[in-house]
Amino acid sequence: MAQIDATSQIKQFLDSHFQMVLATNGSHPWICTVYYTTDKDMNIYFLTSPKTIHGKQIAKNPKVAVAIADAPQAPASNKKGLQIYGICKQISGMNKVNYSINLWKKTLGITSEDYSYEGMIRKAISGRMYKITPKQVKFFNEDLWDEGQEPFIEL
Repeated sequence: MAQIDATSQIKQFLDSHFQMVLATNGSHPWICTVYYTTDKDMNIYFLTSPKTIHGKQIAKNPKVAVAIADAPQAPASNKKGLQIYGICKQISGMNKVNYSINLWKKTLGITSEDYSYEGMIRKAISGRMYKITPKQVKFFNEDLWDEGQEPFIEL
């Protein structure tokens, strides 16, 4: 399968899911689950508190790994999922925060006005928006590729 087709399949998979496992590293590795959204360039956005272990680790080391998979998958079924390496940074600036949080809210069906730049300023929520810029993506999808033949895309 050509890379352009794999990229299209990856984008479709990203857009059809909303929960990911995020791995960070500081004085020790850490893993968590967060809700996410993406933009047309496959950047990944999520909301979390900078006071969490993963939030503190991202501030010191922006290199992260992400896994997104169909769940549940039976052990004998064809597997589908993404493994991603990227660079993660907390988003700053009213316009960028508003863009990312509105995209995130739309994806997840969140309507509360507390989830906004203004809500962050007035401390209605402790979460802040983060952006992962993917650098490498492996898409395992046994409906499309045999195991070991999955596309590995550098972005």
